[in-house]
Amino acid sequence: MRIGKDAPVGALVLVNVYWLPLSLQEAALLAIAIPAAMLRLAPANHVAAYAILASLISLVNVFLPWPIGALSDRLRGDGTPRQALALLGAALNVAGLVLAASASSIGTFYETIILATVGQTVSTTAYQAMLPDAVARAQWGVASGIRGAATLVGTVLGLTLGGLASPKLAFLICAGLVAFGAISLRGLVPREQDADDRAHIRDWHDFIVVFIARASIVFGLSLLATFVLYFFRDVLHATDPSRGTGITGIAALAGAALASIALGVLSDRIRPYRKIIVALSGIPMTIAAVGYAIEPHDASIFLFALLFGVGYGGVLSNGWALALDSMPAMRDVARDLGIWGMATHVPSIIAPLVGGAMIRYFNGSFNGYRALFALAALAFAVGSSSVLAVRGNHSET
Repeated sequence: MRIGKDAPVGALVLVNVYWLPLSLQEAALLAIAIPAAMLRLAPANHVAAYAILASLISLVNVFLPWPIGALSDRLRGDGTPRQALALLGAALNVAGLVLAASASSIGTFYETIILATVGQTVSTTAYQAMLPDAVARAQWGVASGIRGAATLVGTVLGLTLGGLASPKLAFLICAGLVAFGAISLRGLVPREQDADDRAHIRDWHDFIVVFIARASIVFGLSLLATFVLYFFRDVLHATDPSRGTGITGIAALAGAALASIALGVLSDRIRPYRKIIVALSGIPMTIAAVGYAIEPHDASIFLFALLFGVGYGGVLSNGWALALDSMPAMRDVARDLGIWGMATHVPSIIAPLVGGAMIRYFNGSFNGYRALFALAALAFAVGSSSVLAVRGNHSET
C-alpha cells in the first residue's frame, strides 16, 4: 500500500495498526506483568532482580536501534524491503514472550525477556521507517496523529491487561497480538524517494533541535510518571493511590487521544507551522505541572491531567512528524529515527534518579514534590519552545 497526498483515513489507520500491539506489550509487561513475575521467580530479592532486568532492557532500547536502523537502510537501498527485518523482529519477539510464559527460573526468564526485547526493538526500528517510506509527506501529520492515538489506546489496553491477567496469560496474549498485528506490515509498499534526497545530506541543525526538544519533554514526562503514585500516597493521602494514579492516567490519555488526531490533521494543513503547534502544545503541559504543585486536590488533579493530555497529544503526534521533517536524508531515515529514539530512552533512565534525589532531599515532604513538578514544568516549557528554532526548509518527498 502506497499512501498518497489525499489518502483516506482508513488507509492511514491500517498503516498504524502495528503500533497498537507494540504499545500494549510495553505497557502490560514493563509496568505490571514482568514485576509480578519477579515475585514468583525471585521472592526474596525481587526488587534487585527487576532492577537488573530493567537496566538490561534499557540498554537494549538505547543502543540497538541505531545499528538496526542503519542495517534497515542498507537493506532498503539494496532492494530488500524493510518488512523482512520488521517481521524477523516480530518473530523473535513472539518467541521470547511465549518462552517467558513458561520460564521456571530467573536466568531463563532474563534470557527470554531480553530475546523478546531485542525482537521488539528490531521490529519497531524497521517499522517506524516504513511509515515515511509509504506515506506522502503531505500526510505525515495525520499519520503521526493516528500513530499517537494507537500508542495511547495500546497503553490503556496494556495496563488493563496487565492488571487483570496473570503474568503468564499476559505474555501469551501479547505474543498473539504482536503476531496478528505484524500481518499488517505486508501491505506497506514504499514510495519512490526523491532523487535529490538520495544524492546529498542536509545539515543536522533541525535534527539536533528536535532531539533536544524530545529529550527535554520525555525527561519531564518521566519525572511525573515515576512518582505520581507516591504523590497520591504521600501528599494527597489517598486511601488507594493505585486507583488515583490509574484514573489520572486515563484522564490524561483521553485528552491526548482526542488531541493527537485533530492536531495531526491540522498540522498537515499548515505544515510550515507544525513547529508552532508543538510549541503551543507545551503550554497546557506546563500549566498542568505547575498546577500539580500549587493546587494538589483530588478534583483539580484530574482536570490538570486532562489538560496535560491535550498538550501531550499535540506533542506526541506533531513531534514525530516534525522529527520526520527534520531527518537529514530520507535514505538514512531508519538509522536517524533510531538515534532520535535515544531522546526517549536516555532521559527515562536519568529522570527517576534525579526525581528520587529531589524527594529524598526534602525528606518526602510536599516541598520535594513541588520541586519535582516545577522541574517537570521547566522541562516541558524548554522542550516545546525549543522547536521554534527548527528552520523547516525541507523539500517535498
